[in-house]
Amino acid sequence: MREARELAFIENLAKLLSELLRADHVMIAEVFDDAPETAQIVTFYSRGEFQPTVSYELNGSPCEQVLSTESCVFREGVCESFPQDAMLQQLGAASYVGVPMLTADQTKLGLLAILNDQPADYDGTVLELLQVAAAQAAAELAQLRISRNLQESQRRLQTLMNSLPGMAYRCKNDEHWTMEIVSRGVFDLTGYRPQDLIQNKRISWARLIHPEDQNTVNEAIEQATLRHQYFRIAYRIICADDQIRWVWEQGKGVENAEGKVTHFEGFILDVTEQHQHQEHIAEIAFRDELTGLANRAALLDHLQNEYEHNPQQDYLLVLLDLKYFRNVNERFGLHAGDRLLRLVAQRLQDGANNYDDMVKIARVTGDEFVVLVKSSAEKVEQFLTVAGHLKQFFDTPLLIGEHQLDVYLRMSGSFSYRAESAAELLQQASIAMYEAKQHELNYCVFDEALERKVSAERHQTERFLQALAQGELSIALQPQIDLATGQCVGAEALCRWHDQELGHVSPGIFIDIARKQGVLAELGIQVLTKTCSLMKEWQQRYGQLPKVSVNVGAQQFAAPDVVEDFLSICKGIEAQAVTLEITESDLMIDPQLALTVTRRLRDHGFRLAIDDFGTGYSSLAYLQQFAVDILKIDMSFVQAMIKDESSKTLVNTIIAMAQTLGLETIAEGIETAEQAQLLKELGCQGGQGYYFGRPVPPEEFAKTWLE
Repeated sequence: MREARELAFIENLAKLLSELLRADHVMIAEVFDDAPETAQIVTFYSRGEFQPTVSYELNGSPCEQVLSTESCVFREGVCESFPQDAMLQQLGAASYVGVPMLTADQTKLGLLAILNDQPADYDGTVLELLQVAAAQAAAELAQLRISRNLQESQRRLQTLMNSLPGMAYRCKNDEHWTMEIVSRGVFDLTGYRPQDLIQNKRISWARLIHPEDQNTVNEAIEQATLRHQYFRIAYRIICADDQIRWVWEQGKGVENAEGKVTHFEGFILDVTEQHQHQEHIAEIAFRDELTGLANRAALLDHLQNEYEHNPQQDYLLVLLDLKYFRNVNERFGLHAGDRLLRLVAQRLQDGANNYDDMVKIARVTGDEFVVLVKSSAEKVEQFLTVAGHLKQFFDTPLLIGEHQLDVYLRMSGSFSYRAESAAELLQQASIAMYEAKQHELNYCVFDEALERKVSAERHQTERFLQALAQGELSIALQPQIDLATGQCVGAEALCRWHDQELGHVSPGIFIDIARKQGVLAELGIQVLTKTCSLMKEWQQRYGQLPKVSVNVGAQQFAAPDVVEDFLSICKGIEAQAVTLEITESDLMIDPQLALTVTRRLRDHGFRLAIDDFGTGYSSLAYLQQFAVDILKIDMSFVQAMIKDESSKTLVNTIIAMAQTLGLETIAEGIETAEQAQLLKELGCQGGQGYYFGRPVPPEEFAKTWLE
């Protein structure tokens, strides 16, 4: 029965069964997992001839029952039992017997069926014979499937290998990288054909690797092999035309039964273009376009390499800032500022040529430059010496067009022995520069004292952010007094922070932290939320509410849902009982936005006050349009007006202007009866300050002013 041709065994089996059992029709069909409702006929021997193989639906056929049971037998009337089976009806068969094709592990591959045009009686011997035949057919089909899958896998692998942009390979683990399998892509990659490299017929792959890269390649492969990992490496090869190209290779060792790496398999790509592109990008990325100096990235890269490969060498990093640079841009235009920066860079380069210790010059941002100097034992003295040299570079004014400009430098310094990384070293110099600017200094060095100060500020910031996140801030209330009657008519809610470790922290400190950290809006929301909760308690306890003022920052005004947020927080309280205070300077950051928000808040019933009025700059035209109710006169004018006639005149002017615009006035910072009396005489309606009462906790305020 066996022949070399595929399926010959199956066909001969069907023919033999037909002869042995005198069957009119013998069918062998496969069923695959991806289409379990369809049978694929492998062979169909009918009335002495092989018929074309087709597929048919199992649903509504006796074959469907075969696959769900061990056998299916109809001695007569099979067509009547399955009227929907079109193929059965076409044959006009009267009897049917079918058995499943099972492999040794009882996997069903399909079915074997015999049909007769006349009724037939199938005894147990016939069923046993069919089951044996079905098992033989299943074994043959299983082997065919394995063979075909293997051939398909090999075809796909070959197609994939030959379609790769580079080359795929399998080579021996020897000194020559003796190739056993090479894809056709090797020709485009190297100029050599696959047969040139296989078994080193013309040249070995090892000879293609650039001599300067051979040790690097060998070490990378050796390390990866020891770790049983893939090796990934870029290196140069010498092609057939002597051209040098960059390649990227990924591969892995193949072990034999004893665990020894006998071969390598992988693929190699041509990355010459990408490598050249990366070199170009690196050149751009590490060079300041305006001045041609190294930029921040190049400086940090150079320094980090020094930290890692030359840790014994100390450096002094000097950060230079051009004082009054903004004035140049404003007076002469941005092009003049750019010209100045280029000239400063040239002066630094020319001057550094005379000092061997100055190893790198960079422009790190805007008008800030860095000079990197090899450090000596005399730390601070060396900084002052270097700063003196740098200052001398600019003794002669710079010529910008027709203008001669003197350059004034502010300098800070940091030493590498204090920093653990390049980024930290630059950051320390930046901290020292910030300190110099804050205190109007020409020089500042990052030292232990400054480090302690920065560390304390950082710790303070961390503690505040933690307190804010956990809702540990509290409020205090300062009474607002009607100057005419002396009665308490309201209060201002002020945020307070008592830390278990730091104690009481001044609002000026933690509000500045909130501003720098960008959480001023969140702080304001918390204060408003706590205040509204307190007001609801007062409303239930006392039946009436004093007007309470809450400070609002510009960051809150900029929030897209600020009005909706305020309404949600103040729900359950009459909006007129809440006064929202915003400083004059915050209002003028974005006047148009402020106009929109203040009008919407007024429409919902909130009262609005301009805090610290007179200390900022605001247009009277805008002031008239702002939907505000109250002007709060800044405490600096109130405390100076008794002795300073100009301050008294300014206070009087503010009160008169407010009366003209129909606004209330509240004076802040009243500390004496004389101040309170004068304000009353000038027509100011309200006041607050230590004279009337300090900010106190809510319980004490309620006991003093509400009960």
